Parts: sequence; structure tokens; C-alpha cells
Amino acid sequence: MSLETKGTKQVLRWLDEGAGEKVVDIVVSLNEQAGKLHGQEVATASYSDVKPTLKTFDEIGVALDEVETVLKKKEGHEGEYLKAMVNGFRYFARSLQGDDVPYNELIENIQELPSDLISDEQLSHARELVDSGLSNLGYKGTLREKSEAWRSNTLIDPEQVTAVAENFREISKQGTLKRVISLPEEDGIDWIKPIRGVFWSGYSKYTGDYRGNLTFNIDRPWTEPILAQIMTHEAYPGHQAFYCRWDYLFQQGKLPLEASYYLINSPTNALFEGGPETALSFLGWDDVSEETQDIKDEQKQQYLLARNFLDYQRMFTTNACYMYNLGQISKEEAIDYLINKGGITEIEANNAFRFFSDPVQKTYFPCYFYGRWMVGNAYKGTPKDKRSEFFSILYDTPHTTKTFIKAISQLHGKEFDAFNTLKQ
Repeated sequence: MSLETKGTKQVLRWLDEGAGEKVVDIVVSLNEQAGKLHGQEVATASYSDVKPTLKTFDEIGVALDEVETVLKKKEGHEGEYLKAMVNGFRYFARSLQGDDVPYNELIENIQELPSDLISDEQLSHARELVDSGLSNLGYKGTLREKSEAWRSNTLIDPEQVTAVAENFREISKQGTLKRVISLPEEDGIDWIKPIRGVFWSGYSKYTGDYRGNLTFNIDRPWTEPILAQIMTHEAYPGHQAFYCRWDYLFQQGKLPLEASYYLINSPTNALFEGGPETALSFLGWDDVSEETQDIKDEQKQQYLLARNFLDYQRMFTTNACYMYNLGQISKEEAIDYLINKGGITEIEANNAFRFFSDPVQKTYFPCYFYGRWMVGNAYKGTPKDKRSEFFSILYDTPHTTKTFIKAISQLHGKEFDAFNTLKQ
């Protein structure tokens, strides 16, 4: 590790000059290839001034070989992190080129995640949490009847979605600054807008200089408790907070050049989505034992129910993702499974299918489910007096799935059972 001064700016390095730039060049060049092939941005943030120079997959392959040679002598956390990342880059490049690699092999190497179907026991436990949450709020009937009544009672008119999101923006940011991490004064979200015709629910676009924009898909139905979950996911202390914090750390010489970006389809994905999936919990908005000035206990009951409801739906969408991409079911069977087994609306079922069948996003989709449990379990298992250490691990330290699990095991003083969905 070294700290280099360029003008008035200090650059933290894990590798010698040249090798670090090559790592970032691979990332931004993969982004360029994804844009050419699929019209998608995959390097959603890059904080250095390194530009793409690798014009073909062959050139990317040569650069990967050169970096791997350098990494053979790199040990410790830095070596473990970079070796996993470079391996993930290689598998992502193969996937982009259409190589015939089994889906579970891609997930294991790109994201360091399993590809096991979620069990009936897990589904049953998640269903019970939703069912009891609805009953506690006074809803009666079958789970479907109670869910439909709850969603109807909390539904937001599509044209009001961004206005409700605006109401969450400031109180979630203040909660983030008070309870989670600090952000530079320049941080902010410039606008929140609606969109139609996309398969995702919300999108956080980092525009640089600590600023960002948010977009929400108003084709799908929105309720206030679910929008609270997605707003904290996309903004504070979720994606905008992550992007801004990383940018600030890099400019301060505290985030290494070799990790100065975010790449869709890499071993960092479960953290990057798992943190935002748990963001509302970081604010204490789903826990009546936590003091929160702006969120009342009645809202907390609703927000906890929304979290359990989204978890339950995510289990079905993740199962459908695996079964479809492993060749076990067809498109029609996947959508039928989501609607008739998962109780998911037709609009949301079709959007989920578009998401996990997309040539780029199909290898990204599993990180939402696994990231939510990995980060959620880590947070729940961390005593209050160690939360600052937890947030430093999550927000300030470059981690892959495996290095994060190792760090949390050390923080908790015992082996961390990252993906257990039955203990929350």
C-alpha cells in the first residue's frame, strides 16, 4: 500500500503505478463493451480519471493476464480482494461474449454466491412473518386477501409517487448523518422523477461531485410503506450515500485506486445491494425500540411489514431467476410461478422476468436476495456499541462477499452465518 501525491490530491494505491490503472481500465473498458453490445452502463461509478483504452475482449483478456501475474505476490486482504475481483471480471467478460458457461458457475465466480433454490422451510417462515404482520394490523382472510387489502389501503396514486419520495429525502438523510455515516456538505440529490416502460422499480444515478438523481417506475403499484423501503434503498443511507461516501474517501486518499469504481457483475455486488436493502433498518425505522424523531411506531409496524413482504416476494423472484437461467422452466412457467405461487402482480412478475432474463442483469439479480440477508444478518448480530465498526466495514472498506463474511466473523468473534433467512 502506498500514498501518492498528484498535485494537491493524494492517491492511495494497493499496487504499483501502472497495475492499478490497468485494473480500472479493465472495468471501464468492460463498461464500454456492455454499452456496445447491450446498451447498458455497468460501471455506474468511477472516481479516478482513468479512461478506457482496451477496445476488444482480446485486449481485456491480455490486461487481465498481466494483472493476475502482478497479483500472484499480493497477499492479505488486498490480495484476496483483488484476486476475487479480477476473476469476476474474467467471468463477466465471458458472459458478455456469450460463452457457454453454466449459470451457477457464473454466479459463483462473478459474485461469490451460491445458486441454491430457496427452500420450502424458508418460504414458509417468510410467509408467516408477513401473515402475522398483516393480522397484527387488523387484516383478516387469506394471505392474498389480507395482502391485497393492505396494499389497497396504503396505495399511492402514480402521479404522487415522486412527491411522497421527496418527503422521505430529507428525514432519511438527517437520520443517515446522525446514525450511520458522515457525508460531505456538497452531497445531494438534484431531482426525483417518474418513468415508465422499464423493468426496475427505482434507480439511483450518481452524476459525480457528490450529486445524484433518482427515478421511480410508476408502471408498478406503489404503497407508502414499500416506497419508504425503496427510497431509503436508492437514496439515504442506500446508493446515493454509498456513491458519495466512496467518492469522498477516494478524493481524500482513503479509498484505493484499485477499488475506486462500482461495477455491476463483480464480487462487491452483494454488499452494494445488501446495504441499501437494509438501509431502512440502519435508520431504526422498523424497530419500535429505536428512538426516531420523525417516524412514529405505527409507521414502523407498516415498514417492518413491508420489509417482510418484499423479502417474501424476493424469494419467489430469486427462485424463478435460478430455475429459468438453469434451464429448468420456460418464460411462461416462470411468470406463472411468480403470479400463482408468489402472489406477485402481473406487472411486477413480468418486470421481474425482464430483469432476470436480461443478458447483463441475469447475473446481477441474485445479489439482492443474498445481499439483503448477508448485510441484514450482519447488522442484526452487531451490538449497538460496535455499530460504528460495522458501518466502517460496510461503507469504508473495499470488500467482496467472502472478505465481508470474514470481517463480520472477526467483528462478532464467531463464525458468521451470512445467508440464514430463518433467524430474523
